[in-house]
Amino acid sequence: MNKNITLVAIAVASLFAVQTASAQSTPMNGLSARVGAFFPTGGAAKAESKTWLAVGLQYKVRDLSFATKSPTYKAHVAVSVDFYNRNDYRVLPVLVNYVADLNEKFFYTAGAGVSFSRKPAGGGTKQDTNFAYTLGLGYNLTTGSTPVFVEGRFFGNDDSSLSGYGLFVGVRF
Repeated sequence: MNKNITLVAIAVASLFAVQTASAQSTPMNGLSARVGAFFPTGGAAKAESKTWLAVGLQYKVRDLSFATKSPTYKAHVAVSVDFYNRNDYRVLPVLVNYVADLNEKFFYTAGAGVSFSRKPAGGGTKQDTNFAYTLGLGYNLTTGSTPVFVEGRFFGNDDSSLSGYGLFVGVRF
């Protein structure tokens, strides 16, 4: 089985285990799923294709309660797993994120972590582990029991050929 697929499965299982352990009798909440496109910013990855498939999961781990100037400003810590690929390129950033709701509609995120990647090298492929980060801005299209959102993110990577922008649509559970 592909190492990256195994890592995604472990990360998803971990997210659900954290939810189960922290909320024995409450329904699941704090999970977001998104799908969209990734646009590499340069190098051989961009030459491979200007648009890649991208998907991601994010789980809200803990609300951050601290004094703020605005009662509508809310923040939390989340963990996320994203996956974007095209042909021999595959990137799986696993990040810890700070997410803040500026109001009921707009939110932003910043995160850092590790990226597991694969890319072509010397007639084969090379797997690597790098520092990764993300910065994003989103807009909640709907609110309620299953909110829908759109989000733009920049995914940074120590290997700059694997950096780029993502545009997503997603739902929260």
